[in-house]
Amino acid sequence: MNTKMTTSEIPKTDDQPVELTNAELQLLYQHLRMLRHSVNNHVAVIMAMAELSQRHPGQAEKFSQMCLEKGPQIVNALRRFSESLESALHINPNNAGAPPAASGIS
Repeated sequence: MNTKMTTSEIPKTDDQPVELTNAELQLLYQHLRMLRHSVNNHVAVIMAMAELSQRHPGQAEKFSQMCLEKGPQIVNALRRFSESLESALHINPNNAGAPPAASGIS
């Protein structure tokens, strides 16, 4: 699966190149670091709950509920980062069109 996106594939609202200051890039990088940390933490909890449910089958429903709560939290973390990135790159997601097709995924 090719996940790289070239600058020509980034949807823009106009033909002008986007220039970011060093401070803006640092802020975006900080948001990316927080996103990675958040997703890693949520996945670690899901893994722990799966293991605990195997060890304690009587508590499986409780552990499953905790796992189900993590999905929306991960989605919200991704949404916040996307909004930050779109804002920094001056992308209007409503006018950006469809994302590039991922090759090899059906």
